[in-house]
Amino acid sequence: MASFFNIPLYMVVSFLAFTLVVGMYFSRKITSFRQYAIGDKQFATATLVATVLATAYGGGGLIRSVQQVHNLGLYWIILTLLAGFDLYIISRLALYMGPFMYHLSMPETMGSVYSKYARMIAALSGICDAIAMIAAQISAMSLAINMCLDGVSPKAITIVVSLILIFYSSFGGIRAVVFTDLLQFITFTLIIPILAWFIFKSTGKSILEIISFLQNQEKFQFSSVFHFDTNLVAMGCLLLSF
Repeated sequence: MASFFNIPLYMVVSFLAFTLVVGMYFSRKITSFRQYAIGDKQFATATLVATVLATAYGGGGLIRSVQQVHNLGLYWIILTLLAGFDLYIISRLALYMGPFMYHLSMPETMGSVYSKYARMIAALSGICDAIAMIAAQISAMSLAINMCLDGVSPKAITIVVSLILIFYSSFGGIRAVVFTDLLQFITFTLIIPILAWFIFKSTGKSILEIISFLQNQEKFQFSSVFHFDTNLVAMGCLLLSF
């Protein structure tokens, strides 16, 4: 009888079903490939910001950040803060993208400037990047499902989740992706602080006690970060790759 009261399972299924409904609802009235690819660019700035944030800070990135902060301490925290500098550079370069605003993709823009070979290279690079991002998201989903759902086949749930994401993304185009990302952004903006609070309370320690504990850990001391060693070189190279 316990299986009928698996609240985490009901929560996951409800969220996935709602996400699918939202994705399919906003995929209506798509009559051209342009609408499918860029949605005629009829999106509010706040919606686009939420989409970018939901994409940049996905499940894979969240799990990786938690793991690496635990393993590397201040190295990873500082790297994460500096990684946003690339967005500032892009914002400066974006001012010159006016002549290409009616293109449907970055490969099309590259091809119009640097020939069809550049277009092919950009397309292949984009596909490889998308595969890596999707694999990270599926891995994060599988890990979360394994931790939260007992008595349910994790592989089956992971496959169902992946098929739902592929289904509404493939048939709904950019509108489905944007508005489901907005839904996910709102959901996790509410849930993550609540989870963080419960995790903090479960430690049974005050904020001052936690700060004091971290200060005694070598990997969270500035003196262990700001000196030349192989870790600093590795973090610098990783920052350049962002």
